[in-house]
Amino acid sequence: MTVSTASMTSPASMTSAFHPASWLVPLHRPERPRARLVCVPNAGGGATTFRGWADLLPGDVELWAVRSPGRETRISEKPRHKLSTIVDPVVDGLSRLDPLPFALFGHSMGALVSFTVTRRLRSRGLPGPGRLFVSGWNAPQVRDGVPRLGQLGDEDLMRVLHRLDGIPPEVIGNAELMSLIMPVLRADLNAAESYVHQDEPPLACPISVFGGNGDPTTTAAGLGAWSAQTESAFRLRLLPGGHFFIHTQRRAVLRAIRGDLGTCR
Repeated sequence: MTVSTASMTSPASMTSAFHPASWLVPLHRPERPRARLVCVPNAGGGATTFRGWADLLPGDVELWAVRSPGRETRISEKPRHKLSTIVDPVVDGLSRLDPLPFALFGHSMGALVSFTVTRRLRSRGLPGPGRLFVSGWNAPQVRDGVPRLGQLGDEDLMRVLHRLDGIPPEVIGNAELMSLIMPVLRADLNAAESYVHQDEPPLACPISVFGGNGDPTTTAAGLGAWSAQTESAFRLRLLPGGHFFIHTQRRAVLRAIRGDLGTCR
């Protein structure tokens, strides 16, 4: 759940060959890719969340990111308030990409989206990820103790996000930026917090989980409960930091992803 001025604009190099309303944004496309990593940002985040990740991934790995309505080049579009209206277009976008072994990565709300996308691909008989990476989010069947941030007033919500290092002070003090951010953030929170978990068979792909050992939004038990969602390999990594450890521990996260991508088929 981080917001920055970068999520309000987008470098032309990230979208030059793609329609601005595209849900999937290419961040790195090697000539002969061997695998693809598709990243889903946290609530309020955009494709720019993963800018710079390609520098820490193998050169033959494609890097894509999800860009939902209401942010970056899609700032004029209304944000989505239901998870299914985010998941289904992402599934459609993935189905149109050239066939390639791929993995999904999602942080915070993005973890829930990535998990639901994986289930939806399975239900539609489409190829699924060779590995699911989830970060900063308790397992979907664990709902007790999940903070309902969407129910907070604007000021209280900003205070909580500021404590989580999810929103820079210069953004909080900018009324114009806040007027752009708040509808997107609240829509994302509504989508995530209205999620109702349904029991289904475990996924066939391995699941790698990342958590911050100082993150107040997750617990070791909640993160470990992701193991019930796979019939394959499972790995949990706890790293120093709070909810946004993926920024402060970016090199460690990408080093682990590099290693796990080696088994992605």
